[in-house]
Amino acid sequence: MHPSPMVFRFTASGPSAETAFASHAAEDRKRPVDPFSRRADLTKVGCVTVVRDRSALDAATAGYFNASYVPSPASDGAPLDEDDADWLADRLIEDDAPCVRSGGAGALLLEAAGPEPSWLFFGWSTPIE
Repeated sequence: MHPSPMVFRFTASGPSAETAFASHAAEDRKRPVDPFSRRADLTKVGCVTVVRDRSALDAATAGYFNASYVPSPASDGAPLDEDDADWLADRLIEDDAPCVRSGGAGALLLEAAGPEPSWLFFGWSTPIE
């Protein structure tokens, strides 16, 4: 019997989403397995997709402020604060977005000061055995 997939979410920095994810996954794999604290096996994630579409977030903001929804193409793909990124990641996981299907990971660019961009990664993977 295969173990049930589990949600993962973490932040990592790197010159690109792919390299940041790969570096974090390599470091995570070095940690000892704790039978009492399961974690997702990030080495099983097949691809990383940078999510540029912010329409769900824009629509929620319009609803919150009782305004009509007008997509803002300039903000698509722009950095997000951590609260907005967490909210959007939750919606994408709940909606089974293409970026998290079939062992993929979504990546949202976070606002961050520093030499390399920071990303919020999220998706599903099997637990480390």
